Amino acid sequence: MRDQRTSSTRRAARFSRLPVTVALGVSALLAVAGPAAAANEAKAPPDLPNLQAALDTLKSTATRDAVCRFFSAPVPDGSGAAVTIPAKADPCEGLPAFTIKDPVALNEIAPGFAAGTAQPTLTDAVKLAYAVAGVISSGGRTATVMLAPTGTTGWHLAAVRVGDADATYAGKGDVTTTVFSEPQIHGFYQLKLTGVEPLNDAARQGLNGQASVSLAGYQKLAKARYADKQPCSE
Repeated sequence: MRDQRTSSTRRAARFSRLPVTVALGVSALLAVAGPAAAANEAKAPPDLPNLQAALDTLKSTATRDAVCRFFSAPVPDGSGAAVTIPAKADPCEGLPAFTIKDPVALNEIAPGFAAGTAQPTLTDAVKLAYAVAGVISSGGRTATVMLAPTGTTGWHLAAVRVGDADATYAGKGDVTTTVFSEPQIHGFYQLKLTGVEPLNDAARQGLNGQASVSLAGYQKLAKARYADKQPCSE
């Protein structure tokens, strides 16, 4: 009996120390990140909303047929010549099988941020533009399905785009990093607490070759590019 009481006492002591250990761990993380970092983290743009609605749209017959019509067209040769898509009762007839991946959020630079009228904060820098899903065909071709928001509760098919770069870059975001695009130059960036970093060559050019800039510094670059092109500007 004495051994059992001793064992129980030891276990209770360990559990009584657990909340203290967790609290100290959280305090240490906040000390490293700093109050400003914690505040910015809380304001980070949310993940893709209405995920089930986006999945339902991707699995719909309309989306399937649109992807099939896209893959039915010959691969663009860069000549700009008109492309004739053969008419078929079933757009997918005779095509290689393809897989549509799960959607991810594609953020874009917010107009107010680009114009310099919004503050250089995480919530004001970007806006959710599309839900995008990469498509891989067994025939070797890739594409991106782009869904646009329908009101506040749904999504609708907006386009099927060549290649899967949009979905690939958008998928690099996580709980500490927001990926966004500057569509005017086809640049993709990752927005972190420490600043803005480029993900492709167009973005590196957009940062004047710098490996990283502060969010305020990036806003100055964007404003120089777009402020005079905003509505009501001179």
